[in-house]
Amino acid sequence: MYSPYSPAKGESLCWLLKRALEKLPCLDHWLLLCATPTDLFGISARMGKIVDYNKFDTTFFGLMEQLTDQIDPHLSARMGKIVDYNKFDTTFFGLMEQLTDQIDPQSRMLLETTYEAIVDAGICPQSLRGSRTGVYIGVSHYANNDGYTEDMQPDLSTNKQNTMLQVMGNSKALYANRISYVFDFKGPSLITDTACSASLTAFNVALNDLKLGNVEYAIVGGTHMTLEPSIMQMTQETGMCSPRGVSAVLDQSADGFVKGEAVACLLLQYRRDARRVYATVLAARVNSDGKKTIGMFYPSSEAQQDLMVMTYKEAGIDPLRMTYFEAHCTGTKVGDPQEVRSIYNAYCKLPGRTDPLPLGLLKSNMGHSEGGSGVSAIIKVLISYENECIPPNINLNEIKDECKQYCPPLLPIVSKHTYKPGMAGINNFGIGGVNAHVIIEPNHKLGTSDGFVIAETIPRIVNICGRTEDAVKYVMDFIQNNPKKVTNDFLALLAHTMKYTPNVNSSGMPFRGSLIIKKVFEENNEIKYEYKRQMGVMKGKSARPLWLLFPGLGGQWPAMAAALMPIKIFADK
Repeated sequence: MYSPYSPAKGESLCWLLKRALEKLPCLDHWLLLCATPTDLFGISARMGKIVDYNKFDTTFFGLMEQLTDQIDPHLSARMGKIVDYNKFDTTFFGLMEQLTDQIDPQSRMLLETTYEAIVDAGICPQSLRGSRTGVYIGVSHYANNDGYTEDMQPDLSTNKQNTMLQVMGNSKALYANRISYVFDFKGPSLITDTACSASLTAFNVALNDLKLGNVEYAIVGGTHMTLEPSIMQMTQETGMCSPRGVSAVLDQSADGFVKGEAVACLLLQYRRDARRVYATVLAARVNSDGKKTIGMFYPSSEAQQDLMVMTYKEAGIDPLRMTYFEAHCTGTKVGDPQEVRSIYNAYCKLPGRTDPLPLGLLKSNMGHSEGGSGVSAIIKVLISYENECIPPNINLNEIKDECKQYCPPLLPIVSKHTYKPGMAGINNFGIGGVNAHVIIEPNHKLGTSDGFVIAETIPRIVNICGRTEDAVKYVMDFIQNNPKKVTNDFLALLAHTMKYTPNVNSSGMPFRGSLIIKKVFEENNEIKYEYKRQMGVMKGKSARPLWLLFPGLGGQWPAMAAALMPIKIFADK
């Protein structure tokens, strides 16, 4: 049969290939995207009692548990509960107050952590409005059982509006959709529910969309909360939860996992556009156990091993470069030995591995946050990168018998352990047999911003905006009291964020403050600054923009602009 796309007589098969390539005008762009590294460059989370992720290092390195005692004697003794989940700034996110009261608290905190992750990356959320930003949220279940009222026969005739608000506030799909709506993101907006592996499954989907060029940015989140006692009771009846409320992961005394709560978000983007780089994503992959004679809910060490091997082989990664592994291990009798064996077979049996592989166990500190556990584990790894130290696992006194044969070369960390440069692997497994594996590599010494230049003789102002006066003072105090964290790159990110909030009432941030920063001296190649609170905090109305005119002719005095030459933007112009 003749086709208008058929080659003429005597033309070769090469014509067909040429014709096909003509139909793929974006092929070069796609190949470029595939070759461009994808980076993690913004994070935020609520885990247990920690509402500020800047305090995570204190928790992890201070051997602290984030568990809360339970009042109900019929439930597990302790749980990693999020505090202050009922606080929310409705007007800031532009939502109706009546609707906010009905929105699942997980959805509210996802809005907050999304905003914080974007700002953490040095980007003003306003600048992303209308962009092809995708939202990918992993969630295991509602915080309030099914999210709706427990009234079996609600009176819809008199309570119709409230019922409608419950539907709008508690749909799982809206966990992602509401983020896209509030921030005006135009990319895909979806949730994944593969039980405990939900958030790294969402991570895998987001990474693929970035590589295909479907999105410019990707918000990846994971969430899990348990406000309804019946959920706790049902989980406890399965025998998976620790009656003692002790998260003794890999320990001989382990008797199940402790439920934990977490809401966490990451921001992914390409290296060429990123201003801050926590780590580079080398590979991510998901598989399923498939049919098992022992039953659907029994973990498969073989499937887990296949996933890890396939992940690093297809990405062309040398597995011997793996220097840290954050395991999914939860404290269950069956699951932990299966995973330890799979990690050993995938990464430790290889010829050439001489050093032990450090093993991190986040759930010993935080409990098992199920749908939020994968993204939470990534954040723990990033904190380890930033501190160049792997925090110890707690409640680990004697490794259980089933795991001893693998330890070493696997090395569960029980004291502060120096982080060696290399890759890190993160596992995330679901009870239904869906397994996810991610490999990342740190970039904690790589500065990607344009820098925050402070000339030797010219002090520089740092503008700060906030929702309240206390918020502005908090940032001021943080800058002054954390010299190791407040680097040039940090100040550059802060300055870039302020570029998009020039007016007092913009971005819902009516309070303003500023610091004057002056370079004092350099010691061991480390620059020291002194800070002066110049203007304090003020609140006012939007003002006209300020313009500075520099004719460059020395009209007032000779060499009048010479003092500005150490500042790059003036020197370039």
